[in-house]
Amino acid sequence: MENWRWIWPRVGAVPITQGTDSEMFDRTDYPYSDTFVREAIQNTLDARLDLSNPAKIKFRFQSGDKQSLHPFVSGAVDLRKQANLFVPDEWDQCKIDWITIEDFNTRGLSGDLTDRLGDFWNYWLNFGLSNKSGRGRGGRGIGRVTFLIASRLQTVIGLTRRKEDGLTAAAGMTILNAMRTPEGFCATHAYLAAEEDNENSIFLLHKSDDFHTDMAKAFGFDGYQIPPYHSGLALAIPYPHPELTPQGILASAIEHFAPAIIGNTLTVEVNDTILDGKNIYSVATEVEGNFKSDWIRQDAQRFLKLVTLGIRDNGEILSLEDVSKGFSDYKDSEFVSNLQSILDEEKAVSFSISFPLVRNSKTHKVSLRIVASQTPENKLPVDRLFREGMSLPDVKTKNPGDIDLLIFVEDLELATYLNLCEGKAHLDLLESKEIRGKLEAKGYWPIISVKRFVKSLPSEIRMLLIPDITEPELDVFDAFFAIPDIDSKGKKHRGGKPEDQPPPPDPPPPPRISPFRVSTLEDGFRIEANPEFELWPVNMSFAIAYADGSRNPSWSPLDFKFDQLENSASGCVPVFSKNKLTARDCTEECRIEVTGFDTRRELDTKIRIWRNASNN
Repeated sequence: MENWRWIWPRVGAVPITQGTDSEMFDRTDYPYSDTFVREAIQNTLDARLDLSNPAKIKFRFQSGDKQSLHPFVSGAVDLRKQANLFVPDEWDQCKIDWITIEDFNTRGLSGDLTDRLGDFWNYWLNFGLSNKSGRGRGGRGIGRVTFLIASRLQTVIGLTRRKEDGLTAAAGMTILNAMRTPEGFCATHAYLAAEEDNENSIFLLHKSDDFHTDMAKAFGFDGYQIPPYHSGLALAIPYPHPELTPQGILASAIEHFAPAIIGNTLTVEVNDTILDGKNIYSVATEVEGNFKSDWIRQDAQRFLKLVTLGIRDNGEILSLEDVSKGFSDYKDSEFVSNLQSILDEEKAVSFSISFPLVRNSKTHKVSLRIVASQTPENKLPVDRLFREGMSLPDVKTKNPGDIDLLIFVEDLELATYLNLCEGKAHLDLLESKEIRGKLEAKGYWPIISVKRFVKSLPSEIRMLLIPDITEPELDVFDAFFAIPDIDSKGKKHRGGKPEDQPPPPDPPPPPRISPFRVSTLEDGFRIEANPEFELWPVNMSFAIAYADGSRNPSWSPLDFKFDQLENSASGCVPVFSKNKLTARDCTEECRIEVTGFDTRRELDTKIRIWRNASNN
């Protein structure tokens, strides 16, 4: 069997970009094992063909000797050695392992094979460019680098079966260094292809039936080998990092796409395990130790029950006419009072929020859904927003208190707007100049107000359902202003005689007393109940990070971990998670002490206090 050619193209007088932006897709809090799954499933959902059936994605872990794969991989290995880049030792030992990703009920990788800006070549050649309109879950044109990052050989090979024209096309890509070679100054990537097409700035593909058939057989692309050869895209990731495991993929799929799975728009298969709406609860139990977020690892079943309620029950509608006002008109309403009463009975609530979104001078009434419940004792709160079935895990509150909260965005107009607001890894909602420019170009106005409203919802909804007892009164500043003495003589009064003046207002209420006193220790802090406070019990959350000069300093597990610090607590029920201490049912005997922090760095702390709904 011949070794199929790989091409390391020469570079002319054009700019080059070195690297893979891996820092965006391989973070401490979201490692590439998570972003790998997020990107693969996101692409599959966006390419879904028959909307009456779920899109299906299949991951398979395979291994063997390199003989059958040698014709397709050896060209990439040779070029990486020439570029002095890493090649796994197993290659010289004639061993190879790989992951295949195949999707079904999808349209395949479409686009004119001669068009550099078409979908096909955009996928393989144009990082940072995308033909997506903004609808769907992607659109930045760089997420596919996660497949290269997932490979220790930094190589990916793909075979697509296209619905639109029935064509089969295959290509491969490996990362190299831009460098001088005997053939000239060469580019940062090499490609599995037959020839260069310099006129169109693309490659001519290997097109023989033997090439496609042998590739499918070598890598085990089942969807191509078994008639009727379903349309879709199949990828092979040679030498995957050992952190990628079947259990980890299943856990990431549940954590980030549970609404799509339960809602029957997605089925995930990993080796012999099928994950769908029927068995997601049992699979979650089997992989519970693999969840990345503490709160879902602690109680995945509670999370899944809330997701199920959220996608099946819209509840009553809370209608807003102006998102800039937030929930000021509803704060003391019967609607909110009823929600608080239901929560106080330890039942979940479900409701929708509708509000206007203006695009191209046309007002669209858009909506999203909320599901909330009381967090069980000694459990961490559920906190997540899903857009079209996919999570945005950084849209959350810093002080979730005792409320589990899920937000679901399925409205197409709102989902499109939020997609334009997302960062490159689709984890958060941002408002950079680039994002503002995209929103303005799409005709949204006001440009950023809806984004800010949605971003604030995890905090605002919790404050609506269980108000903070330390929230200041509207007249808290009255004591700072003089009240004229209308009985004094010799003073002129505007508006008529003294007897015409209105009576003085009642004196302002006494200032609110904080339940706690916080004191600084040499290498930590102490929190104690304030003996002047009387309305016990209360709940408290205390977020800690090392100060970095910003208003909201970030925390990393490399900074500190609570289980590595000295801590003691009494008069409360403490829960330590990441950089947050949550203490529930605090009494007048409450005392918490944490020491062992770096004495060379300053601590930045934020405290929030609230009471259970029944005590408001």
